[in-house]
Amino acid sequence: MATRIDLPCAELRRLYLEEQLSMAGIAAIFGCSPATISSRMRVYGIIARSGRFQARPIPEAILALLYSDKALPIRMIAAHFGVSIGTIHNRRRAYGIPARDRRHH
Repeated sequence: MATRIDLPCAELRRLYLEEQLSMAGIAAIFGCSPATISSRMRVYGIIARSGRFQARPIPEAILALLYSDKALPIRMIAAHFGVSIGTIHNRRRAYGIPARDRRHH
């Protein structure tokens, strides 16, 4: 039978919300799995942070201008918006901006 780990609500709340530690980091401190931390957080009503990166706005008109009109390299456009090259390609497709002809660039 597994031993129940003592994870005080106040300590878990402090480590996660105030110290901004990850569930994996807290699990390492208490010698348990991140799943245990996640489960206990749900019991205590501590809302988990999103594991996703903050979405960055990439306006369609500006992307079209930089990509189609000015024909800037994808890496420069990605740096301009502070995102990855893949994000620029994904957003271009989502906006329906046609791919450039590779033979001319």
